[in-house]
Amino acid sequence: MKNSIKISIIGGDLRALAVAKRLALSYDNINLFGIRLGGVSEMNGVEFKEELEEALAGAGAVILPLPSSVDGVSINCPLYEPSERPKLSEILRHIPDGCLIFGGKLPESFVRSAEQKGFCVKDYFESEDFQIKNAYTTAEAALSVAMNRLDRNIRGSRIAITGYGRIAKHLCSLLLSLGADVTVAARRESDLFWAESFGCKTLRITPAKGCLSPLQSGYDVIYNTVPIWLFDRDFLVKADRNTFIVDLASAPGGVDIRAAKELGANVSWATSLPGKYAPRSAGELIADCVARLIEEASL
Repeated sequence: MKNSIKISIIGGDLRALAVAKRLALSYDNINLFGIRLGGVSEMNGVEFKEELEEALAGAGAVILPLPSSVDGVSINCPLYEPSERPKLSEILRHIPDGCLIFGGKLPESFVRSAEQKGFCVKDYFESEDFQIKNAYTTAEAALSVAMNRLDRNIRGSRIAITGYGRIAKHLCSLLLSLGADVTVAARRESDLFWAESFGCKTLRITPAKGCLSPLQSGYDVIYNTVPIWLFDRDFLVKADRNTFIVDLASAPGGVDIRAAKELGANVSWATSLPGKYAPRSAGELIADCVARLIEEASL
């Protein structure tokens, strides 16, 4: 028997469709607002709503996208024109009392306002389980980015990764399994020891200027996962123009954007990859995480 709680999914990209489809297997009252796709106007167990107020009426749980907002003011709703995207304050105004609110990377100002109104707010992106699984999807998508750009196989390619967090660990595993020659550059000795134990070469990131100079030549791809400008103008000026730099780091990123554009550097700013490359898998991760949080809340 399905749960009768009404769930309203507001905004987002193609992941929202996957969230709705996944939750419709267990919940019989799913509303979706913010999706306009040619040929997709209905889905078993899901109602598409054109009006925000109608979509939120009677909701027991509201799911906002990842990220919930790009500018901190309006909902992240890329399939709508900017002028049509509802403001977070408007959404908060129409959410019924007692409703649970879920979102990814929720703006602090929105969380404060919601909690002041008595709502229980959960940021599913903060779930360790979700982050680990989402990191794998990001890593697989990052691998695809390089494969679509390179003129050679991953096997035998020299690839460097800066940072050794969740995404980098998954990426290392994928690249090593394909026979790449992988170098990990990180600050912590423990990270370097782990990377070396899995068969990677290593490079220590230090405060010293030029510590990454060994990466300026001889590499086919450099993946950056560190949200600090490690790749500044000095690095880019001396870097091999054939090296493809993929910046996976969250804002402000790891590459000097202005310098890279002025120099014509071979850089890809690869953000929000799960939603672009694997929206179904990424959306199912969100749905599973939110379903668990709803169950924990005993709704």
